[in-house]
Amino acid sequence: MSKNSQLGRGIDKRTQRTRMALADALIELGPKIGLDALEIRTLTNAAGIGRSTFYAHYADKDDFLVTSYGNMVAMFDEAARTKPGYCGVLPSHGVFSHVEHSRDFALSLAKSEQFARAQAAREAKLHPIAEANLARFYPLIEPAHRRELSVFLSGAFSGLMHWWMDTGLRQSASHMHELFDTLSQRVLK
Repeated sequence: MSKNSQLGRGIDKRTQRTRMALADALIELGPKIGLDALEIRTLTNAAGIGRSTFYAHYADKDDFLVTSYGNMVAMFDEAARTKPGYCGVLPSHGVFSHVEHSRDFALSLAKSEQFARAQAAREAKLHPIAEANLARFYPLIEPAHRRELSVFLSGAFSGLMHWWMDTGLRQSASHMHELFDTLSQRVLK
């Protein structure tokens, strides 16, 4: 193994540890302080990283929130694709379950200014994942139609998530997954 490939893996592991530490700090501090009032200094102190490390990865707090959301969805998508029989457009079960598990954070996010501002950016993170899964699981769909479907289904997923969080997570994660799965299957028939 070359020195460069070892170095690359080391950087990836550090980046992963940094992202996880920041995500854990965000989930802990968001409900206590409120996302709008949460300062980068407080977040990085709780995560045990320097501000310069934060800014090496993210432009600002909004970038961190949107990027973290995209990384979370990608992680759940990767895990879902390892399960036999999985053919979902987006990993709705994993994402809805994670949000339900992080209920206090999700509710604080729904009340923040960042939630409304990041909605379009979140959909932009979902779109490529949906398009890649449509290509993988539904290869006969024409590319132009696949792009349209991915935009529609990403928007539907994001809209359901927004509504669920706005209404206080009253339904179960399983119910929300079933709603999205039913919608996806109807669209893809």
